[in-house]
Amino acid sequence: MTAQEALGKIRVMLGLNEVELSEGNTTKDTSAETKKTTNLEFASTTLVDGTIVKTEGEFEVGKQLFVETEEGDIPAPEGSHETTEGLIISVDAEGVITSIDEVVAEEEVEAELSDDIVNQLVNALKPSLDKIDELSNQVNKLKGEFMEFKDEPAGKKVFNNLNEYTTRENDLMNGRVAKLVELRRQNKNK
Repeated sequence: MTAQEALGKIRVMLGLNEVELSEGNTTKDTSAETKKTTNLEFASTTLVDGTIVKTEGEFEVGKQLFVETEEGDIPAPEGSHETTEGLIISVDAEGVITSIDEVVAEEEVEAELSDDIVNQLVNALKPSLDKIDELSNQVNKLKGEFMEFKDEPAGKKVFNNLNEYTTRENDLMNGRVAKLVELRRQNKNK
């Protein structure tokens, strides 16, 4: 059942519509005896996002707020809704209006700055501007030094000489041990 059908059933049950239920469908009753005619007047407005909302009668607290859709009217979602007329309509979870407030326009404040205030601002900002200039000069100097360094030819490559050093030390140690062994032999033979 669509929202429109549900609203139609509710209206029939409350006697607010000129239709009656017939096997779950709403149909127009043409018999003069059962035909009820009520002229419902709806107040409608447009929200700032272009959505059209309406309520039976006037917009008042306690009334149901509906959103017009292609499928029919549905209860408005919970929250605050701002209209193009400058109203904020708050609605609860069931779509019932809980409050209607006017949008408070923010006042535009024009402040004229006198020459004295402008001079005070310039004097207050001057040390910061001087510091920024100093830092900018330092950065430019460092960039220049880096470019000079970058353009220099590469120096002699450094290799990992640990293996060569270890081999040399082992050779020296082996040579010393060999001399000691030879000296011992000579002392034994004497």
